[in-house]
Amino acid sequence: MDEQRVVAWRASIEAATARALRDVVSTFPFEPGAQEVGPPASAAQLAQLRARMPWIPGDLLAVCGLVGAVSLPDIANGYLMFDPEYMLGVRHRDDGLPDRIGAPFDEDVVVFGSDGGGALYAVTLDQAGTVHRLRECRYEAGTYSFDAVGTSYDTSHVGITPVAESLDDFLDKLLNAVEAFAVDGSIADL
Repeated sequence: MDEQRVVAWRASIEAATARALRDVVSTFPFEPGAQEVGPPASAAQLAQLRARMPWIPGDLLAVCGLVGAVSLPDIANGYLMFDPEYMLGVRHRDDGLPDRIGAPFDEDVVVFGSDGGGALYAVTLDQAGTVHRLRECRYEAGTYSFDAVGTSYDTSHVGITPVAESLDDFLDKLLNAVEAFAVDGSIADL
């Protein structure tokens, strides 16, 4: 992942957040919470993350080291990218293996973020680094899965859904969603 691109992304997401707070959130009948981007993870935090999760994708490690956590609870329905300590504390298998997403994908993943609606975002460990949204998924024995059988509601917005071709693509979509919200309060589903 290109360092200059990630640093520019951080500046852009901070600027879009400031616009959203000024132009949209300020019109809401409540006081907004803290919207935070960063600080970047320390070298010690990155080393701990790499030691405990040696499979973590280099692109995700780069984002942690150049951006850090992103917490935007009042932008749209909320967007979060976890800091390394949180990622280490998120559900992990006790056997030292990465988590997985179930059928039809059956891929190893690292969960790195969420939205305000309860969905998680996970990046695959393969070369592509596809980002999936996990909404209303069950977590059992290290695997996130969704079974719509017997479900009585519309399942088109739940389950395991690819949302970005790569972490780079995810960052672009997140920035676009924050920028759209800053214009007129539009809420985009990543």
